[in-house]
Amino acid sequence: MTRYLVTGGCGFIGRHLTATLLEGGHGVTVLDDLSSGNPASLPPAARLEEGCVTDARTLARLAEATDGVFHLAAIASIAAVEADLGRAHAVNAGGAANAVAAATRSRVPLVLISSAAVYGDAGSGAVSETHPCAPLSAYGADKLQGEQHALDAAANGLSAAIVRPFNVYGPGQGADSPYAGVIPSFIAAALSGTPLRIDGDGSQSRDFIFIDDLIRLLSAAMEQRQPGALIVNGCTGTATSVTALAQEIGRICGGDIRIDPGPGRAGGVQCSLGNPGRAEELFGFRARIPLQDGLQHTVTWQRGTAS
Repeated sequence: MTRYLVTGGCGFIGRHLTATLLEGGHGVTVLDDLSSGNPASLPPAARLEEGCVTDARTLARLAEATDGVFHLAAIASIAAVEADLGRAHAVNAGGAANAVAAATRSRVPLVLISSAAVYGDAGSGAVSETHPCAPLSAYGADKLQGEQHALDAAANGLSAAIVRPFNVYGPGQGADSPYAGVIPSFIAAALSGTPLRIDGDGSQSRDFIFIDDLIRLLSAAMEQRQPGALIVNGCTGTATSVTALAQEIGRICGGDIRIDPGPGRAGGVQCSLGNPGRAEELFGFRARIPLQDGLQHTVTWQRGTAS
């Protein structure tokens, strides 16, 4: 039986990945400090070790007993990062360095979850992995530093796949979490009949990828076991404006929606759109779930949790 280590496995993406790996007959050890993840949502077959990725010894020990490492643990909340930049840097950049070191020492492949935030404001076109990175946030800068750790280790034999997810959504992403994205927040507002808050004129657009599609990509990335490193976007290649997203959510929720416009965010990214070509070339991967279908699944789940 193949056994994997999933850091941050109690988080939104980590829980889905853990469940998928277990369903595939693999063993899974989860390392999570439970600062934001919910251990009750983990499948019973997963082995949970409470701890932080800043603990290099624990990571190294756990990696020794696995056949591959998925590194997802991070502080992704903008507010949490800004509130304690030192702690965020230690987790986001330092944790990645520890995961890289642990996988290198144990000679197992690593899938490192980075972020589209490394691109910064890349313009309105679909950005490819070769586009220059110019992160606008401390979070993006830390993620880029984590990538560099993996690239350096890959030059010395580590098999590393770096995945840059764009806007991930789906069932299990709670609207009450400080890490919640725009979709669960919009759904919660639509279901409760409260206005949807949109910053700016609503023309800003994002590439939304359904959680099941991202998990397929992460699983495919783990199959890359040749020495060296590769970088792929986790995206659909389709941009949706925030206004169009709000309207679609309103339609699915079955009622008229009210939009409460707010001031635009200074220094924000107007368009975030990924080019999925490399993932298709390397893994034959293409996102399968249209936004409308993914939103329907998400609304159904969120309505059930609210009832």
